[in-house]
Amino acid sequence: MNTNKVQVFVFAMLFVVGAFTGCVDEDDETTTDNTIKIGFLNPITGPLEPDAPGFKWGADQAISDLSALYPDETFELVELDSGCSGDVAGPAAQTLVDSGVVAVVGAACSGASMAANAVLAAAGIPMISYASTNPGLSDEAQYPHFYRNVPSDAIQGPAGAAMMADAGVTNESLAILHMTNDYGSGLADSIKAAWEENGKLCSAGMQGYEETTTNFDAMVANVTDASDCNAVYLSSYITDGAGILEALAEAGFTGHVFGGDGPAGIGLFDKLTDNATAVNFTVSAPRAGTTYGDFESRYDANAADVGSIKTYVLTAYDATMIIGKAAMTDGTMVAGIESVGTNYEGASGIINFLSNGDIGGNGYDFCTYGGDDAAGTYTCSKFWTAENGVESA
Repeated sequence: MNTNKVQVFVFAMLFVVGAFTGCVDEDDETTTDNTIKIGFLNPITGPLEPDAPGFKWGADQAISDLSALYPDETFELVELDSGCSGDVAGPAAQTLVDSGVVAVVGAACSGASMAANAVLAAAGIPMISYASTNPGLSDEAQYPHFYRNVPSDAIQGPAGAAMMADAGVTNESLAILHMTNDYGSGLADSIKAAWEENGKLCSAGMQGYEETTTNFDAMVANVTDASDCNAVYLSSYITDGAGILEALAEAGFTGHVFGGDGPAGIGLFDKLTDNATAVNFTVSAPRAGTTYGDFESRYDANAADVGSIKTYVLTAYDATMIIGKAAMTDGTMVAGIESVGTNYEGASGIINFLSNGDIGGNGYDFCTYGGDDAAGTYTCSKFWTAENGVESA
């Protein structure tokens, strides 16, 4: 018999035997990973960096609770930096797709969520943002498989206008200073539209700046040089918000300063040279509904260490829990999220996703900073709802 034919025959027989015995070369061996991977886009760098540890703490707590709830399953949080930027979040989303996540928690910043959605939706992977509020994200055709358990800034506009009117700001005395990114512009436009239902802005009007801006002197001078501008609204994040507050103080501005949820929370004090600079600074932040479970009490017990905006720590926790529970349902993740996200009793309140992935929300807290050089306070004494307007907490 031909020697080559013998070698081929022997090799073929060995291959067949190996197939039946399960013996394969170690280099060809594959294993199945049954771990349920949940992506997490966190602003580890960028303007919301001070809040990132708090957001992560909330998501980590949810992973622990999911593991306790489903002891036969393994849950893993795959955290990547969103950079609070579409340029960072887009590639990060692709990395999450490649890592095999079932869904993604995040992003926080609206522009980051928009870029991430383009990648995730193309891969059929849903996402639940715990902090993105740009009104444009309500467009389900443009942002498919996008959910958020915070309300759109289309609602925060009327809330912010009511906050300022309640504080005694009169028509034609307000200036708006805003970032020109998706969050800053979206909120500023909503505030302006709501404010101008009953009046107009002061002569300094509405001024935009890049989110990386560090010198606000010229913009502030436009406000202080205008005799009719007695109040300022900041559509900002924490770092730039602190910079504008300090610039206004240096310029001798004595009017009332307001803001949205971007700079809200005790983390602002970490960015101020003098805590007293923030005295009487009043902000609006999404109001948590009646809390369910014990997560809020866990946060309260650790608030001094966790920091961040409490509402968004709660929503980060809820978003992670919803995705984990959705992974335990039959069918697609989208169907699971919509099923779990109906009358869901979350730490941030009852969650009901609308057909476009939005929620109606529970109104907005009005919170004011106080204190002195040594200590800072952050007190939420009033709130607003669309049904009842401004009420005392």
